[in-house]
Amino acid sequence: MKHRAEAASGLLAVVCALAVAGCSQPAQTPAVVASAAPAAAATDSVPPEPETPLACELVTASEMSTIVGSQVTAQPNEGSSGKTECIYTAVKGISPYVEFSVEWGEGELFMKSAGAMSQLEPGITNPYEGIGDQAVAVGTSLKIRSGADLVSITFSGIEDAPAAAKKIFDTAKARM
Repeated sequence: MKHRAEAASGLLAVVCALAVAGCSQPAQTPAVVASAAPAAAATDSVPPEPETPLACELVTASEMSTIVGSQVTAQPNEGSSGKTECIYTAVKGISPYVEFSVEWGEGELFMKSAGAMSQLEPGITNPYEGIGDQAVAVGTSLKIRSGADLVSITFSGIEDAPAAAKKIFDTAKARM
């Protein structure tokens, strides 16, 4: 019996040693392991937010000068979130003058509003038809929907505004 008591006491010592060794290392529960894997997978699968180009990069001063037929300078106006704007002014004199902007994600909402306004004046021809997905003149400004985005062009001192608008839009669209 003495052997059995010694064997039991030895077995107890081994079990305690294993228990102490197991407690000295942090345990990973299945919940921790399971929650870590999806978080890493979710991070890996989310593409980075694409950088939106600035308006003065979409149509450079040199390109705008060629389009309007006179040398202009470009001044960025980046004060609004979700919108990029560039103002082109004549190097000499007061014209031509062009404001070009893009409001990311605002095209459909604006065109719905413009559609409601056009119900008041049906039958007016639109010289900007065919530019972008939709185009409408509002005062001195041209509004163009390109997918979800809203492009605005305001002119002053431009001879053939519809032709210039098409060239400006086509130049910018290639970079949007």
